[in-house]
Amino acid sequence: MKNITKIITVTILCASLFASAQRITALGGTAAFWPGDEANIGAFPAQINNHAYTQFTGVGDANVGVDLVFNHNGTAWSLGFTEDNQTNWFDLGWGKNGMGINVKMNSSEICDDGSCTNMDESSGFIFGYGNSFDWGELGVEYTSGTTTDGSAGTETDWTGNGIAVNFRNSKACWIFTDMVASVDMPDEGDMNLTADWFTHWDASGADVMFAMGLDYMDGDAGYVKQTATIGVEASLSDWATFRGGHTWDYQISGEDDATGAGAGSWNMGVGFNWGGFTADFALGDAFFADPIGYMTGYEGTDWGTATLTYSF
Repeated sequence: MKNITKIITVTILCASLFASAQRITALGGTAAFWPGDEANIGAFPAQINNHAYTQFTGVGDANVGVDLVFNHNGTAWSLGFTEDNQTNWFDLGWGKNGMGINVKMNSSEICDDGSCTNMDESSGFIFGYGNSFDWGELGVEYTSGTTTDGSAGTETDWTGNGIAVNFRNSKACWIFTDMVASVDMPDEGDMNLTADWFTHWDASGADVMFAMGLDYMDGDAGYVKQTATIGVEASLSDWATFRGGHTWDYQISGEDDATGAGAGSWNMGVGFNWGGFTADFALGDAFFADPIGYMTGYEGTDWGTATLTYSF
């Protein structure tokens, strides 16, 4: 018998949606450092009021997500769909007058064997709220849910259960023009607090972003790290953009008594803009080993996935 998915209850769920993953990943991985990007809607739901688009994420992979954000009579709305995840029953966003809410309903019963005698179940919710104030922008996300393994008869909480709070404002400090902070307080596990200061520079056709901050983790495996991110987005032509980003961290102190620099990481990507339509791609090490092969189509290695967006 085929696998069956059966919706059984109604709950409210909001996830980190609308991320233009390829662009943000290429620029260092933190959407909050690029306030104009629609990827910010996940952490700051009030940003739904500033966008209108249809976006396809994960194009080239088995899991393609579709998000629609639009304005109707002065109210912003969003709908989201994921191709292979039928447990996502309802996905809705709403925004007006500087406020935004993300809502997603999720509950399922899934057959994991031929007889369907042992059903895997998942139910719970995440609710996201955001607002813009004179003193800054706030985003709050609350998660609560469980997953039951039908064969083992065991129930486990969702990994992200708890409360996360995000804050951003534009207050100059030294060379920086903005700051962003977040605190993650899980139901199980240790609290994590981050604070970053960042700025953008116009470098003759390129947007250079520089950020520095602190990352604090509580608990037995706790630590304090200094972090830094550099992202560069440069115009190659009127319709093509090159992107590069590097992240770095240094452990100042920790319960393991270790100090020193951690492993840095870098990413690169390209974006193409044809009016309202944009296509964003990530570039890995394999591309630079044989760029001509990729560009001419002779290289057999997969490019990876793309984000396709039409803004209106």
